[in-house]
Amino acid sequence: MRQKMTRSLIKIALVLIAYIVSACTQVPVKQGQPEWLLNPGNGVVASCGFHIKGHYAQQECAIQRARERLAARQGVEVSSVSQLTTRVHNDRESVTLNKETREKVNQVTVKARVRESWYDAQRDEYYVWVFAE
Repeated sequence: MRQKMTRSLIKIALVLIAYIVSACTQVPVKQGQPEWLLNPGNGVVASCGFHIKGHYAQQECAIQRARERLAARQGVEVSSVSQLTTRVHNDRESVTLNKETREKVNQVTVKARVRESWYDAQRDEYYVWVFAE
């Protein structure tokens, strides 16, 4: 009788231990970069790092870069020139950025739609996934 009771207690203890262990295991959460970042398919991925005018300007910068890439895919000539000037005077620094974008369009309208976006907080980089409409 004692052996049956001991075996039952052991079984109950094993079931409780298995339940506690399974309750403590965490369900893996998908973190990190999205799949489309490395495999955009027919779309285009572009990014923009830190922007002096804030997060909204960073998003707009990424979207503009993506539209330029889409336009280049569709035969629109896009050339972009950037000039970054840094001045230091009496321990004060000032930065100036001038950017000029030229496009040569021959009766082509490029329409784009942002399908998804992702912000990498660790790198302060904003990514967009854009498709032509």
